[in-house]
Amino acid sequence: MKSTRAAIRYAKALLLESVEKNSVEETYNDMILVKKTFADNIELRHMADSLVIKNSIKRSTLNLIFKDAGNLCLSLINVLFENNRMNLIDIIAEKYLRLYKDFKGIQSATVTSAVPINEEIEREILETISKLTNKKTTLIKNVDKSLIGGFVLRLGDIQYNASFKNKLKNIKQEFNNNTNLSII
Repeated sequence: MKSTRAAIRYAKALLLESVEKNSVEETYNDMILVKKTFADNIELRHMADSLVIKNSIKRSTLNLIFKDAGNLCLSLINVLFENNRMNLIDIIAEKYLRLYKDFKGIQSATVTSAVPINEEIEREILETISKLTNKKTTLIKNVDKSLIGGFVLRLGDIQYNASFKNKLKNIKQEFNNNTNLSII
């Protein structure tokens, strides 16, 4: 089982070090690369998790894969090698990306709609969220045809469900609660 608490500690240390060395953006780009590389290569994930493969081989492999990355990324690989925590590298990258967004005052919102939203609606959503939260917001767009129409907006722990599917579900519950009839 992976230790997310340890990953958060490493990510915080990496952010502090990147701030100190004035390489926050470079480290951010490196962590995006690490996360994407691990997401795209399941074999790499298995290698990092393996108890059979020696850590020295893992370190050599990761140093070769990320040879173009910045010094802090390579230092992270070496620290993880020394502490026998090579399996945490992709989780650390994910945690670093979240900490970076907090550090920069950027938040992510996810909007799921029945059809792709156009740029004008996207701009209106971003403006409204930014006015309400006083933070810069990036929007992740998803399409889910089962919503029938409308949208579901998720910002952190808050979710606003304005989908037709949800409205129909609520109407069905009202009928079931207020009458003896049931709708199938």
